[in-house]
Amino acid sequence: METRSDKNAKSPSKKKQKIGKMHKSYDAYLVELMEVAQEKWNQQRDITRKSFGYNQETEYELKKAAAKYFYLFREAKHRNLRNSPK
Repeated sequence: METRSDKNAKSPSKKKQKIGKMHKSYDAYLVELMEVAQEKWNQQRDITRKSFGYNQETEYELKKAAAKYFYLFREAKHRNLRNSPK
């Protein structure tokens, strides 16, 4: 006859498996977000470089894109993610 403690001992492993799957899917999503953010940052940087005069809105968009990318980069570093080649 199983005791209550035996039943609880089995559930954490299932819970860890489920959490592990969730982490993997979120990690993959984070990598995708990083790629999109990096592309947008590069586009904004090119636009800023090619513009003739100082445009406050363009400069703001560049800084915003860079901040988003580096925020995601820090999150990936915190999670110890590595972007493997495809």
